[in-house]
Amino acid sequence: MRAYIPIRISIQMSTKVIPVRFREQELKQIDQLVEYGVFRSRSEAIREIIKLGVEIAHLSEVFRAVDKLFELERMEGRIPIDLSGATQQLLKERER
Repeated sequence: MRAYIPIRISIQMSTKVIPVRFREQELKQIDQLVEYGVFRSRSEAIREIIKLGVEIAHLSEVFRAVDKLFELERMEGRIPIDLSGATQQLLKERER
């Protein structure tokens, strides 16, 4: 059985209420997070979980791009990016 709860999404400092359907098990897990004090409300829990999902998706894209660069380095003997100027200086400082 699916439960229905409205959630708010943030759009440039304003929020909009949207209807979302969850399976009973998913809603129980959200409720547990609220019960344990991880989040103050279902809406907050859902918002933060969505933000994390978006971040993870973005990081996955970055990791795929880095993997492609390493693959190109293996094939061509070098990474086809010129790290000059400020970026190169930053990398040197990180090595300290």
